[in-house]
Amino acid sequence: MFLGEYTHSLDSKARLTIPAKFRAAFAAGLVVTRNPADQCLLVFPRAEWDKLAEKVSALPLTDPRSAAFRRAVFSAAEDLEPDGQGRILLSQRLREHASIETD
Repeated sequence: MFLGEYTHSLDSKARLTIPAKFRAAFAAGLVVTRNPADQCLLVFPRAEWDKLAEKVSALPLTDPRSAAFRRAVFSAAEDLEPDGQGRILLSQRLREHASIETD
């Protein structure tokens, strides 16, 4: 779990800089997806995403709420790797969901 609040701006190419404090946790990659319950994004280190994906995949396919939750989480997920300066490129789709323009 990541604690704290950080304010960053997107650069001209829509890249977001990951705070230096957290870069090591994302060195193996990360997954960004929309929060189905709110207008924000969720960011997971790859290993944590794999654990979550396993749990979500185990939900019953016949339950409409489980199916909707699975679609919401997986359909928007993007597998990303930070560049050498600790930046990730946020897609237009994710930026629109979270109403991110520059800050």
